[in-house]
Amino acid sequence: VYYPSVTKWSRHLLCSKRMVCYNAASMGPQTITEIKQLTEELLGKVDINADVTVEVGESAVVEVYISFDESEEGSANRGILIGRRGETLRSLQLLLSLMVNQDKEDWVQMTVDVDDYRQRREEQLVALANRIAEKVSDLQEPIALSPMPSIDRRIVHMALAENDAVMSESSGEGRDRKVVVSPA
Repeated sequence: VYYPSVTKWSRHLLCSKRMVCYNAASMGPQTITEIKQLTEELLGKVDINADVTVEVGESAVVEVYISFDESEEGSANRGILIGRRGETLRSLQLLLSLMVNQDKEDWVQMTVDVDDYRQRREEQLVALANRIAEKVSDLQEPIALSPMPSIDRRIVHMALAENDAVMSESSGEGRDRKVVVSPA
């Protein structure tokens, strides 16, 4: 989809709200190959050797998968790329997205994942949300979770949306923003 009256950066903001900002059919194998090469080059600059796979997934989002072998070096590199609670992974995704979209007319939306970290993190957050909901129901007092990024807060809110016994809301500012779970 092309937005003729908005700037490239405005389109980026629209893309970040899960809107498709390009026609996936127009993305040829050459673009996929370029993204893979760019990712491998970026990892090479920090001396990380990994397998990189690039696909166009559901909703026409480019999905970059980085995988390591089970060696000690692979485990260390996996930890380096993911970072504390995925901070380095989110930074890598932003950097790669900016590099890929630098000269593009239409914004290519991307996700970057390392050895299914995002899926594991989502499962952990859903389990945490359910444990906290049970605790809040028993105690009948609100419980505040530790500060977390917006994507993690969203997962917690979505996990608790169907639970009629509790309600969740975000509170705080900036990096200190957290989810507070209260009895309904």
